[in-house]
Amino acid sequence: MHTLGGVRIGGTAPVRIMGILNVSPESFMKSSVSSAAGSIAAAAVRMEDEGADFIDVGGMSTAPCAGTAISQDEEVRRVTQAIRTVQDVSSLPISVDTPRSAVAEEALDAGAVILNDITGLQYDWGMADVIERYLPSLILCAHSPLPLRGNPVSHARLLLRGSVDAAEEAGADPRTISVDPAIGFFRRRRGRFFTRTDLDWVRRDILVLQNLQGIKQDLPVTVSVSNKSFIGRLMGAPDPADRLPGSLAFEAMSVLMGADVVRTHNVAQTREAVRTAERMRR
Repeated sequence: MHTLGGVRIGGTAPVRIMGILNVSPESFMKSSVSSAAGSIAAAAVRMEDEGADFIDVGGMSTAPCAGTAISQDEEVRRVTQAIRTVQDVSSLPISVDTPRSAVAEEALDAGAVILNDITGLQYDWGMADVIERYLPSLILCAHSPLPLRGNPVSHARLLLRGSVDAAEEAGADPRTISVDPAIGFFRRRRGRFFTRTDLDWVRRDILVLQNLQGIKQDLPVTVSVSNKSFIGRLMGAPDPADRLPGSLAFEAMSVLMGADVVRTHNVAQTREAVRTAERMRR
C-alpha cells in the first residue's frame, strides 16, 4: 500500500486531489495567489470544503520562462507562515513545493509532511540529508540538466527511476513516494528549473500524458497540468485564466491514463472531472 502524507494513494484508492496554494505573488496563475494570513486561511478552508485531499504550499514560482528567483530567506518566510496558517484552519496533510533543502527543512519543522521537489532531488544535494532526517512523503519530478532527445516517455521513466533510487538511498520508504512526469518543464530554452528539449515541447507533454502507465514503474503517479502553457498553446489561450476547460479535459485524460493524484488550482471543478473520469476508468 502506498501513502502520501498518511493518505492512501494508488491501487484501489480513489484518485486524490492536491490543491495548489501559492504564496508567491510572482506566480503565473494570479488567481491562485494568497499572501496575507486571512486569504491563506480562506483558501485552505475552501480547498478542504471542495474536496482536496492535500494542500501544496509553494513560496517561489518555478514557472519555466519566468524570472522569479527570490532569496532563500524570503521563501522560508513565505512557506512557514502559510503552513502554520493552514494548520490553524485545516486538518489536511500539507506539502511543500520547493527544490531547496533549507526551505524544505524549515517547512517540515513547521508541519509539512510531504516534500514536492520539481527537480527530483537533482538541484540541491542537501535534500538527501533532509529526507534522512525527516522521512517525509515525496513527490519526485522528472528532471535533468541535459537536453532531452529521443523518446520522451522512456526518458521520463529513466529520470524518475534515478530520482527514486536517490530517495531510497537517503532512507525514503518507497511506499511513500509518488512520481511526477513534470508536465510543462521541458522547453525549447534552458532555465533554472527546467530542461531544454530538442523536441516540440507540446508534443512531449501530450505523449507523456498518453503513456502514464509506461512511466509509473509500480509507483503512484502525480500529474500537474492545471493551466499549463501547453494547454494555452492548444487552446489559443495565452492568458492562464482562460485555460480552465482545457485543464479539466487533460486532468480527466490523465485519470483515464492512470494518474493517482491530480494537482490543481481548481479543486471543485477538478474533483468533478476526476470523479467522472474515474467512473469511466473503472
